[in-house]
Parts: sequence; structure tokens; C-alpha cells
Amino acid sequence: MVRRAELDWLRVLLFALLVPHHVAVGFVDWGVAIYGFVNDRLAGDGITLFIYWSHSWRLPSLFLIAGIGTWFVTSRGVGSRFMGRRLFRLLIPAIFGTMFLNVFGGYAVATATGESATFLAFWWTWLTEPVLRQIQHLWFLFNLAVYTLMCWPIFAFRSQIAARMVRPEFLLSALVLASAVAIVVLKPHAPALAGDNYQFVFYLLFFLGGFLVGAGGARLLDWSGRHAWWLLAAAAAMFAVKVVLLAAALAEDDAVGEALAAGGWVPLGLAPPNAVAFCAVEAATAWLWCCAALGLSVRFLSKPSDLLADLTRGTFPFYVLHFPIVLVGLNIAARVSFPWQVEFILVMVFVYGLTWMLWRVVDNLGLVAVLFGGKPSALSPPYSTNSVQK
Repeated sequence: MVRRAELDWLRVLLFALLVPHHVAVGFVDWGVAIYGFVNDRLAGDGITLFIYWSHSWRLPSLFLIAGIGTWFVTSRGVGSRFMGRRLFRLLIPAIFGTMFLNVFGGYAVATATGESATFLAFWWTWLTEPVLRQIQHLWFLFNLAVYTLMCWPIFAFRSQIAARMVRPEFLLSALVLASAVAIVVLKPHAPALAGDNYQFVFYLLFFLGGFLVGAGGARLLDWSGRHAWWLLAAAAAMFAVKVVLLAAALAEDDAVGEALAAGGWVPLGLAPPNAVAFCAVEAATAWLWCCAALGLSVRFLSKPSDLLADLTRGTFPFYVLHFPIVLVGLNIAARVSFPWQVEFILVMVFVYGLTWMLWRVVDNLGLVAVLFGGKPSALSPPYSTNSVQK
């Protein structure tokens, strides 16, 4: 199997973007609905816009790259051995993380909201009385496992799919259309936050779309590289339209705007303005930013290196470890009285530093690293020397 360095660089950068995104949620007033608490000093609308921008395409990009990676992995076979290894790699860290890592983030939330139980008592309740929210950020891994199972029959036809692959612009148009239809049909009926409800189908289309991108070989990657600046301009314009439509809904009524952003306005008896257009723009925004990111990666991040190999090995464990540390960092920041900008930077340094140090420790514990998503370096395949004209 041959890897593309630009895909690994993009994957590393997207997972690195998780930290400022998740930290930022702790510095906006509506973050209390997600984390249960927020910082004592809040940021302004600029941080809200950053969260909204990153959320509009970061997760779709990760599912897209996961789908591309699945194409390469299935080149070695799509039988029960493939599925067993895939589920093992996804579910072992997800289950272990939920039981033994996320509890630290859960306890940080509990103490920030007035919980007086000791950590051991809290952990015992965590293990014996589990609830769905304990999964926290690891829903991504559970969704990937389900998507892999759902698409398993499709993987068996990889050769036929590759032989009939259409031109990149036609593939992208079809994926945007399918995603828009999914959002238009499903989003009005239930809100989504963490890969549930309409997002479940939306992200599934990005995962499947990534598999189709892989089936096309280097065609869509190289096409994105040649049109990177046009894709970036289109993505920025589409995001601006999305913001304007949402702002118009919020100006009409806060509840209407919030329902348009999250979904589920039909059960609430609401009718957001331009809802169909907003749903279509949401789909187009995500795909355009994904392709722009791919194109820029092809143009500027196509060279492999020892640093990239090291970062790539640490990306999955970094993801598993980082979120409980974010919540602990936000808990600490809420107890001090520095300007929010200083606290924001300090929390990010704390999360990046502690997460990476823990990964370095775990990486030297042999098979224990598997529990955190670790993988022996010997299993990392070589990179492709493919390039695109700059």
C-alpha cells in the first residue's frame, strides 16, 4: 500500500485543529449547553465565528480522509480478517477511552458544576451507571466502525467502482447533491451535535465519498491541487452566504436561528427563513472546504519526512487523549482571573503539551499503546512520490 504525504499532513493538521476548536467552546456563553460550564471570562463573536467555520468542514474532512484511507486498506482484501482488524483498531480505543480516560474530563465537568463526590466514587458511578454522554469525543470512532460495517458490501466491488469512476468535477457535484438532499430531508426533524440524527447520514456520505475519491486514484487530488485557489475562493464565498443566512434567521428570532443551525425546527413548530437554501449551502460549504484543503495540501504539503511519519503515528492516540485534558484545562482556567486571551493560550499549551507527553509515555509501553490507538511504526507503509504541478 502506498501513502500520499499530503493526506497525512492534512490529517495531522485537522486533528491539531481539534484543540483550539474544543478549547474555544469553553470561552463562549453557549458552551455551557455542551460542556456544562464555561470560563469565567468569555471571548467575543470572533471566537464564535471561528467555531462555526471550523465545525462546518473539519469533521467532514476527517471522515473524507478516513474513507480515502479505507480504499487503500481494502487493497489487501475485504474479508472477515479486514473487518476484524478494522473494528479492533477503532473500538478498543473507543471503549477503553470511554471507561478509563473520559472519566477525567467527566470529573472536571462535575467539580466545575458543584459535584462533591471524590474521584474514586465518581469513577465507580461512571463505570456502574454508564450514560451515553460518557462517550464524549469518541463518538467519531464508533461512527467510523458503524460506517465501515454499513459499507462493507460496497468494498467488495472496489475494482468495478475504480473502472467506472467519473471525472472529478462530476463526482464532486454528485456528492454535493447527495449531501444537500440528505440535509434538506433530515435536518428539519431533529437537532444534531455529535454525529447523530442528520449528521449521521451527512458524515456517512463523506466517508463513502472518500472511498470513491480513493477509487479515482490521484485524479480528484490532482484536480483539487490544480484548482486549489478557485476552490478556496468558492468555499469562502459559500461560508459567507451560510453566515448571512444564519444571521438573517437569528435577527428574526433567536430560537428560529438556533434551530436552523442545529436542526429540529419542525417538532418545535418553527419555520426558519430560507431553510432549504441554508441546508444546500451547508452541504456545498463542507465539500468545497474539504476539496480546498485537499488542493492546498497537494500543492504545499506533498513531501514526506521523518517528522510527518512521527506525527502520523501519534495522531490517533492524540485524538483519543486530548479531550479529557481539554476539560481539565478549562476547569483550571475557570478558577483563575487572567484575560481570556491569556487563559485561552495557556489552556492550548497545556493540552498540546500534556497530550503529547502522555503519548510519548504510552508509545513506549508496547502493546498497551493499542488501548490508546497506538500502532507499531513497522506497520506504517511508505509514501507515494506522486506530485502535482504547482
